[in-house]
Amino acid sequence: MLFLSLSLYLLVAHSVSSLKLRASNEYSFEQYVKDFDKEYSSDEEYKQREGVFLQNLAHILDHNSNRDSSQHYKDINHFSDKLDNELPLGYDKSSHPAWSSDTAVERRTLSTFEAVDLKKLPKSVDWRTNGRVTTAVKNQLHCGSCWAFATTACMESHVAIQTGKLFTLSVQELVSCMPNPNQCGGTGGCAGATAELGFDFIAKHGMVDEWSFGYQSGHGEQVNCTIMDDHDSKEHHIRGEKSTKIKGSVASVVGFSNLPTNKYDSLLAAVALVGPVAISVSATGWGLYHGGIYDDSTSKNRDINHAVVLEGYGTDEETGQDYWLVRNSWGPMWGEDGYIRLKRTDPSFLDDPASDCKMDVTPTDGVACTKDDSGNDIVPKAVSVCGTSGILFDTVVPIGAHLA
Repeated sequence: MLFLSLSLYLLVAHSVSSLKLRASNEYSFEQYVKDFDKEYSSDEEYKQREGVFLQNLAHILDHNSNRDSSQHYKDINHFSDKLDNELPLGYDKSSHPAWSSDTAVERRTLSTFEAVDLKKLPKSVDWRTNGRVTTAVKNQLHCGSCWAFATTACMESHVAIQTGKLFTLSVQELVSCMPNPNQCGGTGGCAGATAELGFDFIAKHGMVDEWSFGYQSGHGEQVNCTIMDDHDSKEHHIRGEKSTKIKGSVASVVGFSNLPTNKYDSLLAAVALVGPVAISVSATGWGLYHGGIYDDSTSKNRDINHAVVLEGYGTDEETGQDYWLVRNSWGPMWGEDGYIRLKRTDPSFLDDPASDCKMDVTPTDGVACTKDDSGNDIVPKAVSVCGTSGILFDTVVPIGAHLA
């Protein structure tokens, strides 16, 4: 999975009512260049970016002035001089992920989620406040490594929940060392992969901490895997081969489990009872998000193109709207301290539950594999994705997180 990755710098406040916005009729492109330390290669590019900026500024002002009290805010940020199609996208989901979890674990886990009475679940969940089980929000920068950040953040929390020890784990390990022979979610590294592949790799090799192999791919470059022996390199770890633990690894996992596709109850129960969940979303409209509850119900389609982490849910005190609490990997200065709240709709309350679903008609941007085990190409098919930003479509939890 690739995705939108530039560093973002926003003024953020927890309460929507107290948000401080940069955007105004007086805010100039010259000020924007200074505020965000922008550099352009020529006068021609400067003029081009100024034009795009002015279009985005007009859009932000129009959105904010016409929004009702339940809608999210938009504001100036590091994306404001770019067109939508310039944002780095790509997360190949042309078929469902070929990697699967241990079936006994998967069946037991899914059965538990499906049997839960939702009325007995907490009214709200926020794993950031549930003991010391989440690390600081990170920034993937110019690398399509959202899949690695989502996998790592999810692992950090599950290890902490199970053992009481909170590590900052190495994203770079997954970006540099994990193979992707079936081209699931991309071709690997900064060119994309999936959380399923990430958890599978961790189960075989463990994870080192950030201090052992720090993040170096922020500019999109390929960094060699330096924590595995030559005979243990990622070229020799194509499915079904060696499972040697990496020297110095501090955490691992038994496997992973995909939750049922497009099932609200299972996702709600999983994040409430088990912990954070790695999810795939359509984040195309997230670039200028600044705060509040994001709702994409008026969009025609949803393009699953980004991996993030679901860390809770709740109900907004000001608007009464239910929401999902989602951790992004665009740095803590984006959105609400690095998080976005997505509108949460229980389909059982809808006259037509299918109305909360839309088609993803660009299956070459998503969560799965472009080749089968024999190396043959897989023909993309459109898929139905449900929930705001398609949050219910592809969801996965690690199973059996433990110290290495």
